[in-house]
Amino acid sequence: MINSTPTDLEKRVIDACLAGDHPTLSILRHQAKGITVVDRRHTGVGAYIDFAVDDAAPRLDPGSVIIGDIDLEVAGVTDGVATLLYAYDGRLQFLEFATYDDEWPEDPTLLRIAYFKERSIGPTTFALDPVAERDRVTLERALTSRNAEPAK
Repeated sequence: MINSTPTDLEKRVIDACLAGDHPTLSILRHQAKGITVVDRRHTGVGAYIDFAVDDAAPRLDPGSVIIGDIDLEVAGVTDGVATLLYAYDGRLQFLEFATYDDEWPEDPTLLRIAYFKERSIGPTTFALDPVAERDRVTLERALTSRNAEPAK
Protein backbone atom coordinates (compact mmCIF):
# COMPACT_ATOMS: atom_id res chain seq x y z
CA MET A 1 0.00 0.00 0.00
CA ILE A 2 1.44 3.35 -1.11
CA ASN A 3 -0.61 5.88 0.91
CA SER A 4 0.62 8.95 -0.93
CA THR A 5 -0.88 11.97 -2.60
CA PRO A 6 -1.45 12.04 -6.37
CA THR A 7 1.50 13.08 -8.53
CA ASP A 8 1.35 16.42 -10.33
CA LEU A 9 0.26 14.67 -13.56
CA GLU A 10 -2.44 12.68 -11.74
CA LYS A 11 -3.69 15.80 -9.95
CA ARG A 12 -3.86 17.81 -13.18
CA VAL A 13 -5.77 15.03 -14.94
CA ILE A 14 -8.18 14.59 -12.01
CA ASP A 15 -8.76 18.36 -11.95
CA ALA A 16 -9.49 18.34 -15.71
CA CYS A 17 -11.88 15.39 -15.31
CA LEU A 18 -13.76 17.16 -12.53
CA ALA A 19 -13.88 20.66 -14.08
CA GLY A 20 -17.36 22.11 -14.54
CA ASP A 21 -20.46 23.18 -12.66
CA HIS A 22 -22.40 19.90 -12.64
CA PRO A 23 -23.47 18.80 -9.10
CA THR A 24 -21.89 15.35 -9.60
CA LEU A 25 -18.55 17.00 -10.36
CA SER A 26 -18.87 19.11 -7.23
CA ILE A 27 -19.26 16.00 -5.06
CA LEU A 28 -16.33 14.28 -6.76
CA ARG A 29 -14.15 17.41 -6.39
CA HIS A 30 -14.91 17.34 -2.67
CA GLN A 31 -13.78 13.71 -2.54
CA ALA A 32 -10.65 14.46 -4.61
CA LYS A 33 -9.45 17.04 -2.08
CA GLY A 34 -8.69 14.25 0.38
CA ILE A 35 -7.88 11.23 -1.79
CA THR A 36 -4.94 9.02 -1.02
CA VAL A 37 -3.20 6.90 -3.63
CA VAL A 38 -3.16 3.33 -2.35
CA ASP A 39 -1.66 1.62 -5.40
CA ARG A 40 -0.01 2.42 -8.75
CA ARG A 41 0.32 -0.32 -11.34
CA HIS A 42 2.33 0.19 -14.52
CA THR A 43 0.96 -2.15 -17.22
CA GLY A 44 3.53 -1.44 -19.93
CA VAL A 45 0.97 0.37 -22.09
CA GLY A 46 -0.65 2.32 -19.28
CA ALA A 47 -1.19 2.58 -15.55
CA TYR A 48 -3.87 2.20 -12.88
CA ILE A 49 -3.87 4.56 -9.90
CA ASP A 50 -6.15 3.35 -7.08
CA PHE A 51 -7.59 5.76 -4.52
CA ALA A 52 -8.95 5.75 -1.00
CA VAL A 53 -11.53 8.43 -0.19
CA ASP A 54 -12.20 9.85 3.25
CA ASP A 55 -15.24 8.11 4.79
CA ALA A 56 -16.67 11.52 5.75
CA ALA A 57 -16.72 12.74 2.12
CA PRO A 58 -20.15 12.95 0.46
CA ARG A 59 -21.08 10.11 -1.91
CA LEU A 60 -22.78 10.06 -5.27
CA ASP A 61 -26.27 8.63 -5.50
CA PRO A 62 -26.61 6.71 -7.76
CA GLY A 63 -23.00 5.88 -7.38
CA SER A 64 -21.26 5.01 -10.68
CA VAL A 65 -19.61 7.38 -13.16
CA ILE A 66 -16.84 6.98 -15.73
CA ILE A 67 -15.36 10.22 -17.05
CA GLY A 68 -13.38 9.74 -20.24
CA ASP A 69 -13.49 12.94 -22.29
CA ILE A 70 -9.88 13.92 -21.54
CA ASP A 71 -7.42 14.34 -24.42
CA LEU A 72 -3.84 14.01 -23.14
CA GLU A 73 -0.55 14.60 -24.87
CA VAL A 74 2.30 12.86 -23.06
CA ALA A 75 5.97 13.06 -24.07
CA GLY A 76 7.05 9.94 -25.95
CA VAL A 77 3.49 8.75 -26.61
CA THR A 78 2.74 9.48 -30.27
CA ASP A 79 -0.73 8.03 -30.79
CA GLY A 80 -2.57 9.34 -27.75
CA VAL A 81 -3.71 8.18 -24.34
CA ALA A 82 -7.12 6.92 -23.23
CA THR A 83 -7.79 8.46 -19.85
CA LEU A 84 -10.66 7.34 -17.60
CA LEU A 85 -11.61 8.39 -14.09
CA TYR A 86 -13.87 5.86 -12.34
CA ALA A 87 -16.27 6.35 -9.44
CA TYR A 88 -18.14 3.31 -8.08
CA ASP A 89 -20.20 2.88 -4.94
CA GLY A 90 -20.46 6.67 -4.81
CA ARG A 91 -16.70 7.24 -4.48
CA LEU A 92 -13.69 7.92 -6.65
CA GLN A 93 -11.99 4.56 -7.18
CA PHE A 94 -9.20 4.79 -9.75
CA LEU A 95 -7.64 6.61 -12.68
CA GLU A 96 -6.65 4.68 -15.80
CA PHE A 97 -4.15 5.64 -18.49
CA ALA A 98 -3.80 3.47 -21.62
CA THR A 99 -1.80 4.27 -24.73
CA TYR A 100 -3.20 3.39 -28.12
CA ASP A 101 0.07 2.10 -29.54
CA ASP A 102 3.12 3.08 -27.44
CA GLU A 103 4.73 2.11 -24.16
CA TRP A 104 3.60 4.11 -21.12
CA PRO A 105 6.58 6.01 -19.68
CA GLU A 106 7.73 5.09 -16.18
CA ASP A 107 7.77 8.82 -15.34
CA PRO A 108 5.32 10.45 -17.79
CA THR A 109 5.66 14.12 -18.73
CA LEU A 110 2.38 15.85 -19.49
CA LEU A 111 2.55 18.18 -22.47
CA ARG A 112 -1.11 19.15 -22.90
CA ILE A 113 -4.60 18.52 -21.54
CA ALA A 114 -7.69 19.16 -23.65
CA TYR A 115 -11.08 17.50 -24.14
CA PHE A 116 -12.93 15.27 -26.56
CA LYS A 117 -16.39 15.77 -28.03
CA GLU A 118 -18.43 12.71 -28.94
CA ARG A 119 -19.68 12.47 -32.51
CA SER A 120 -22.27 9.84 -33.36
CA ILE A 121 -21.12 7.40 -36.06
CA GLY A 122 -23.83 4.80 -35.51
CA PRO A 123 -26.89 4.08 -33.38
CA THR A 124 -24.78 3.32 -30.28
CA THR A 125 -21.28 4.21 -31.49
CA PHE A 126 -19.33 7.43 -31.08
CA ALA A 127 -16.05 8.87 -32.36
CA LEU A 128 -14.08 11.33 -30.25
CA ASP A 129 -13.02 14.64 -31.78
CA PRO A 130 -10.45 16.86 -30.02
CA VAL A 131 -11.83 20.22 -28.84
CA ALA A 132 -10.33 23.12 -26.90
CA GLU A 133 -13.20 23.43 -24.41
CA ARG A 134 -15.22 20.75 -22.68
CA ASP A 135 -18.36 19.70 -24.54
CA ARG A 136 -21.33 19.85 -22.19
CA VAL A 137 -23.33 17.15 -24.05
CA THR A 138 -20.41 14.69 -23.97
CA LEU A 139 -19.88 15.33 -20.26
CA GLU A 140 -23.58 15.05 -19.45
CA ARG A 141 -23.75 11.69 -21.23
CA ALA A 142 -20.88 10.37 -19.08
CA LEU A 143 -22.40 11.69 -15.86
CA THR A 144 -25.83 10.19 -16.53
CA SER A 145 -24.58 6.77 -17.70
CA ARG A 146 -24.18 5.40 -14.22
CA ASN A 147 -25.02 1.75 -14.76
CA ALA A 148 -21.52 0.60 -15.70
CA GLU A 149 -19.69 -2.02 -13.67
CA PRO A 150 -15.97 -1.90 -12.87
CA ALA A 151 -13.81 -3.18 -15.74
CA LYS A 152 -10.73 -3.92 -13.63
